[in-house]
Amino acid sequence: MVATGTVGRLSRMISLVGGSVSAVAGVVWSLGYVDRLATEARTLSNARDAAGKNIEALNGAAAQYFIANQQGDLIFILAIQANARSDLAALIYKGNMLDREVPVRNMIGALAVAGEVDYRETYDAYETLNAEAREHLDFATFSEAKARERDIIEQGQNLAAGLLTRQFEIRKALNEAAQRMARVTSGVLSIVSTVLLLAASLVVKREESARGPEAHTAGG
Repeated sequence: MVATGTVGRLSRMISLVGGSVSAVAGVVWSLGYVDRLATEARTLSNARDAAGKNIEALNGAAAQYFIANQQGDLIFILAIQANARSDLAALIYKGNMLDREVPVRNMIGALAVAGEVDYRETYDAYETLNAEAREHLDFATFSEAKARERDIIEQGQNLAAGLLTRQFEIRKALNEAAQRMARVTSGVLSIVSTVLLLAASLVVKREESARGPEAHTAGG
């Protein structure tokens, strides 16, 4: 009977200890997983913020260009009128070509940051067209410069649309990561509670084991 009782107590002790070790291992694994989730969330947040800045830069350059382009079209039409003062018209036209160069340069810069174009190569090619248009107040050079500007602006707008879609996907991934983290955190708390219960059971069993011989001695 004594041997059977000892074996029973030993079995319970092994079971409790094994459960505690398993629970602690689960906590350690869960904490490691939570850390990976946190790292993933930081990476996604950085990507989301970078995309947001690129979208803002691209849209800002496009908006600035549209204003300068509308003004430029009007100025060009007025400048080629027969009754226009050619010297004054040429100055205003050149000024507009310089004005519209700024948002185009900004757009090229935003595209270069996104890795879509080589800044120096793209800007130098456009600047050459812009300079030619400033030197020759004629439809051919003006149209050539406008066509290149349109290509650059459209490329930026297409990129902005793609980044917006990417940003939406990142937000979705962030939400999913947050949900996973919440579930894992809940699991960790559950495991911790289990560990505490197992620890309490171990303490109770040890006290019962300690009282057993004392009670037997007192009874004898």
